[in-house]
Amino acid sequence: MQTLDANHKGFLLTQSNSLLHFAYGSVINSGGFGYLNEVGKVDASKPLECYLQARKIQVFGLSHLMELADCKNLVQHGVDSLSNLFRDKAVGGFYNSIDINGKPLSKSKFAYDHMFVLLAATTAREVDVAGAQELFDYSEKIIEKYFWDGHHRMMNNHWDQDFTTLDSYRGINSNMHAVEALTAAFEATGKPVFRDQAYEICMQAVDVFARNNQWMLPEHFDAQWKVLKDFNSENPADPFRPFGITIGHLFEWSRLILQIGLCMPPNSEEHSWILEGARALYEIGKNDGWAADGFPGFVYTLDWNKKPVVKSRMQWVAAEAVMAAFTLWKVTGEGKYLEDYFFWWSYIQEHVIDNEYGSWHHELNANQEVTSFTWSGKPDVYHAFNACILPLLPFGASFIGSAKLLKAN
Repeated sequence: MQTLDANHKGFLLTQSNSLLHFAYGSVINSGGFGYLNEVGKVDASKPLECYLQARKIQVFGLSHLMELADCKNLVQHGVDSLSNLFRDKAVGGFYNSIDINGKPLSKSKFAYDHMFVLLAATTAREVDVAGAQELFDYSEKIIEKYFWDGHHRMMNNHWDQDFTTLDSYRGINSNMHAVEALTAAFEATGKPVFRDQAYEICMQAVDVFARNNQWMLPEHFDAQWKVLKDFNSENPADPFRPFGITIGHLFEWSRLILQIGLCMPPNSEEHSWILEGARALYEIGKNDGWAADGFPGFVYTLDWNKKPVVKSRMQWVAAEAVMAAFTLWKVTGEGKYLEDYFFWWSYIQEHVIDNEYGSWHHELNANQEVTSFTWSGKPDVYHAFNACILPLLPFGASFIGSAKLLKAN
């Protein structure tokens, strides 16, 4: 069995730096980070998007803390973008997207964006850039006021632009990234409220919703958190709200619940659902998601009979698969997870990494050919970068917590 030897870590470090350098191309001198095309240039036809600003801050911030490069000015650039271009100073919260002149392009304010702003602000605090603490405090207040549902112990999904009307849709995607952001905020601040909210979301999502559906985690719900199994059946390849079971999210939740478990006070019986749920989600992702149509790679989605619906191979799914395998191996010590880790990395190296232009192909078909059915270009290095740095950092509950440990040592 392969091990995490110097050669593999050297590969991860080289790939981390390559992804970081590709992300440099997103910088817009007038403000913000743009949507990157296949060769790493800003696609001027695309709007500036809030979550992409935040993800770039995360990548540049972790790179700085890991001393891969001096990225403090880029983190500052991102904080300024969120604070000056995306913050709605009249009503509150953050715009989903804006044009090059700063005009809002969406009529809604999304939890998804605000969770990433909190994650970015958490990272920027540790890099110690101007305005980061203010951004953190502000995003925390907006999330608590508009998105946290104290009754259901989950996050609402989206409001209209003025925060007057809450949409009836509830989604698992924004809650998943809430767990990511809240866990990071807890490790950065030590405030138990962040950890406790993350844990409660995880319990609802996995120990209730997933368990009650044979671990096939539902993605879509109504205002009372009743499952909407047919949601988006007419638009199954939606990039954020696809129909059916999303393979990548099974892996992502598997990792996230294991990580929040590292933060909880010891009580083996109370938290026993975590490892059970992490294994179960992972097994469906592995057994039903990999080569579901007879060809290598993870399909994007399955229906409720575990039949493939959208067969595109998304780069972020492969990244989450290797991270889930690595995390399960670290938690359990079981070699089968490490075998999966290396097997999927071999697939990524052979098919997903673009050795010509850099970064990872965002979408492939069953023949491993580049397609753009759901994603065009290469807007983002966030998932791929995380997959590369996870084994290079001390094992912990969040990337920012692990980076702090690395810096302290």
